[in-house]
Amino acid sequence: MIVQRKSLLGTLVKNLAIPFAVAFLLGGYLVYSVVTEEYDELQDAGLISKAQLMLKVFESYSDASDPNGALDASALLSFEEATHDRDERTLFWFLNADGDVLAQSPLAQASLMQPSAHEGLSTMNDHRVALQTSSTGSGIAVLVAEPMRERNEAIRGVVLGLLSSFLLLGAIFVIAVFWSVRRAVDIVADLSDDIAQKNQFNLTSIDRRSSFAEIEPAIDTLDELMERLDTALAAERAFATNAAHELRTPIAISLAQVQRLKSKLDDPDISGNVAEIETALKRLVRLIERLLEMSRAQSGLGSSAIKTDINQVTRLLLNELRTREPSEEKLIVKHPSGEWLSHVDPDAFGIILSNLFDNMLKHASGGAPSVVDATQSGRVTISNDCDPLDAADVEEIKGRFVRKTTMPNGYGLGLSIVQELCNQSGCTLEVVSPQQGRTRGYTATLTVPSR
Repeated sequence: MIVQRKSLLGTLVKNLAIPFAVAFLLGGYLVYSVVTEEYDELQDAGLISKAQLMLKVFESYSDASDPNGALDASALLSFEEATHDRDERTLFWFLNADGDVLAQSPLAQASLMQPSAHEGLSTMNDHRVALQTSSTGSGIAVLVAEPMRERNEAIRGVVLGLLSSFLLLGAIFVIAVFWSVRRAVDIVADLSDDIAQKNQFNLTSIDRRSSFAEIEPAIDTLDELMERLDTALAAERAFATNAAHELRTPIAISLAQVQRLKSKLDDPDISGNVAEIETALKRLVRLIERLLEMSRAQSGLGSSAIKTDINQVTRLLLNELRTREPSEEKLIVKHPSGEWLSHVDPDAFGIILSNLFDNMLKHASGGAPSVVDATQSGRVTISNDCDPLDAADVEEIKGRFVRKTTMPNGYGLGLSIVQELCNQSGCTLEVVSPQQGRTRGYTATLTVPSR
């Protein structure tokens, strides 16, 4: 079962987004509450002041001998006709001590004035009402009502303005936080990618530019471990290489002595034994060559920083192959044309082709000729007539010291070296058996990347 790990970016965004959302909602509620309360206080104070002023005006212009005097009430607050909509204008009633209406505004309706109104402020019929009684003892009172609609619209406008500003600042904050978090996550991702590229062929120090001070100790530990591992692997490869080189000279001397002895012997039985020794020494020489190639493959030979023309290597090895097998009836060679630039190391590519050619010549056992076709750009196709291989055989012979047959001149290293170098260089080797349209043989296709 694959456990899906949490994303660092997702975790940080979630941990920041939830508190921000809560803070935004709470801040919005607090802003609405404070603005509503303060604005109501301001409007209520203005409403009481308006009522008191209107009461003073009414008392000043009333005829003392006639308390039901003929004050033109429509003149009061007439300026609102030019500044307020009809349903937003202030309504008022002047009342005597018995509650009878002495005067009222043009739009005032009796249904809006309720007898339950009490001294001071109250809310009724979607209006904010202020009732003020004269302090002179005349019993005259004024009832002033302002529609709540205008007040509510003003509060909504103020709150929306504040929340919009808060939201804009929040958006800027979110963008800044997201950018900062994203940048930090990208740095960690670059560090992760750099570490992920480390393998037995790349044990260089981790790039410190993609790190933070908090993870420097972990990087130091990894660098130390990779340095020790690289030293151990280098010592192992050096031992194999040095051992193979050291064995070459004595084996070459032994082979020369055996061949010299063989030329001087007349006894067929003894000559046969010496020939077997010569064959064994030649096999040992080939084994040492394969071990050297394996050592080079393990050292990370596959890729090169500089692009080279792989077709030149192909032509050189095809000419050498023709020298080894000059018969056109046994081998057909098709040379490449033009150039094919690739970052594949030329030495690695040469080792790959040499092992594939050796394997082809070694296992050719049918009547049809072997064919090496390099005419397609970036591709070398080898067709060989031999016993068929099943899928299990194809995978098995790619391992070390595994052979399909018990031929005396094979050690089972060739295809494992090829596979190792293909993995390093980005080349792909596809082996199909039997050949298309036949019951025998195999077709090996080597594809070289151009990158």
